[in-house]
Amino acid sequence: MLLLFRLKIALALAAVPLLAFSIGYSGSRWDRSTSLLSSSPSSSVEMNTPARQSMPDHLRLESIPGKGLGVITKVKIPAGQVVGDYKGEVMTEEEKDRRYLESCAHLREPTDEEWRNSRIERGQTITGTYLYGIDVPNQKMQIFVDAEDEYESLWTRFLNHASPPGANVNPKSLYQGMDGNPRVWFVSIRDIEIGEEICFDYGDDYWLPEDKVV
Repeated sequence: MLLLFRLKIALALAAVPLLAFSIGYSGSRWDRSTSLLSSSPSSSVEMNTPARQSMPDHLRLESIPGKGLGVITKVKIPAGQVVGDYKGEVMTEEEKDRRYLESCAHLREPTDEEWRNSRIERGQTITGTYLYGIDVPNQKMQIFVDAEDEYESLWTRFLNHASPPGANVNPKSLYQGMDGNPRVWFVSIRDIEIGEEICFDYGDDYWLPEDKVV
């Protein structure tokens, strides 16, 4: 496993129907358990990128001690609801390696350098810690959804880790969604209470040996 691929989670391909909330609603990533937090929104978080601005009205982005930014729900979310999609740039395994691995830097093409320069010019990081791998049928290689760039992703990139039983959503994935593109989405696995942080289990492959996982 490549160290950069820290968001890998082993999942069977599964489809979950897109359900609307009954109420009418259609960072630094660490290892704390889910907790109930203050209901007052944080005024220090700048909502200045498309990913931040995609936050639904029933959720808020908040600074979480020891984690960085996290997502808090302002309404109760029932179990079994589709909470949101994990979107970003779609990459082949070769593209991912060329762009993120220094050991593959000699293989970079002009488009890869343009990609990296664009990230730097827009103040976006190049860490490779927001990659989600999806198995491709009848192939050994995977395809990746990369949500690191806040100008190419949605609010779900801010979901933090929680070890079971603290996790309250699970990711699901399909190699091809209804639009023909890969799809990754989150489904609530229990009722999520008002003021609770939305978190999921990053899986064993995300962590490095020196990480302390709770």
